[in-house]
Amino acid sequence: MTTVVLDTRSEEAKRLVDFLKTKRYAKVLVEKTPNAETLKAIEDVEAGQVKSFPSVNELMKTLKKTAGV
Repeated sequence: MTTVVLDTRSEEAKRLVDFLKTKRYAKVLVEKTPNAETLKAIEDVEAGQVKSFPSVNELMKTLKKTAGV
């Protein structure tokens, strides 16, 4: 098995991916990269920097208070 990484921001790379999708011997796997906000949230969770609530009701009270509702 061989792995090829393509930067599909270019039209040429997109055409190559489309071509490979038509071939029986090629399988195109698309890897989605999380955005910066999601990566930060993941880091916070891994570092234990999260808030927890004893119940959904307490969570909702806090969210409503924060939102000014």
